[in-house]
Amino acid sequence: MIYFDNAATTFYKPREVAETVLETITRYSVNPNRSFNALTTALSEKILATRRKIAELVNLKNPLNAVFGLNCTDALNLAILGSVRSKGENIVTSALEHNSVMRPLHRLQEKVFIKLNIINPDEKLSISPQAIDAAITPNTSMVVLSHVSNVTGATIDALQIGQVCKKRGVKFLLDAAQSIGYIPIDMEAYNVDMLAFPAHKGLHGIVGCGVLCFKDESAPKPVRFGGTGTQSHLLTQPTESPEAYESGTVNSPAILALGTAIDWWCANKNNMLKQMKLVQSTLVEGLSEINGVKIFSVANNSGIVAFKIKESDSAEVCDLLAKNYGIALRGGLHCAPLAHKFLGTSHSGLVRASVSGQNTLSEAYIFLNAIAQLSKQY
Repeated sequence: MIYFDNAATTFYKPREVAETVLETITRYSVNPNRSFNALTTALSEKILATRRKIAELVNLKNPLNAVFGLNCTDALNLAILGSVRSKGENIVTSALEHNSVMRPLHRLQEKVFIKLNIINPDEKLSISPQAIDAAITPNTSMVVLSHVSNVTGATIDALQIGQVCKKRGVKFLLDAAQSIGYIPIDMEAYNVDMLAFPAHKGLHGIVGCGVLCFKDESAPKPVRFGGTGTQSHLLTQPTESPEAYESGTVNSPAILALGTAIDWWCANKNNMLKQMKLVQSTLVEGLSEINGVKIFSVANNSGIVAFKIKESDSAEVCDLLAKNYGIALRGGLHCAPLAHKFLGTSHSGLVRASVSGQNTLSEAYIFLNAIAQLSKQY
């Protein structure tokens, strides 16, 4: 199978990551922070080591503020739902956002807790710092944006937007689902108050782990409650991070695998990104020469190439590519309905190819030949 759906989950997992998972479930199949035996203590230290690696990766000052959840959606829910302090707050976001952002925001708006200001992209399909500055009102408490659109690959200027947010005194939540592992992120330089990302995409970790990083002064309220192994005599949730946010048994195999994935990524990122860009540019150049194909994505560093064949249905195209050519892509609306509404593709959706550094030029040529053949059917 040719796998071009890496924006959903990177297919390739390094051998070291798989070995860490196996080691964790065979040698450290215990609960961290629940007792004081040697294995539990060792596992707790390994999880702390992963927090430190994350903090170094994104320049987070306090490693204890790198908290683990189920996935990036879970991390974004914590950031959004845990940050609304009073009724009537205004939150600024964009039409490019994934439903992991839009649905919790819509829920808050539906319950009349917040007022939502949704900005449309500019002519470059991005969200400009000027547009953010103009959208902020005296009641605005937070700006929530994806670093890279999962539909178009459009990349915001996080540095400039962060400066706007700092100047205007509002929090900046950055969804790095499609940028972590592809674009360097510096929370301090970007003035990012909260950063959410998954383990299983650009960093090549495994599913079942998402991370929310936040600054001390931007700590959200907990939204999940339960046992933490600390302050068990209290019926109220602990207030200190990370215990306040990690109720229940954490996914230790996925967390430790993320630590190993970060090590692997730091050692291999240059070669991986070079190969990814080579394959991505080959797809873009090839698709632009095929009659009836329109490319909707813009230049990006996350391997995303979105397109449409004439008036075809994207789901049907993906189905044909899978069945007849053994190529895996993503069709439909990509959990970003407002982005497709803006692009005018709500009815048909788009075909999204998303490559990684493990994809090859041979795969790209096979894919382009398949698209050329399919284009003749429409």
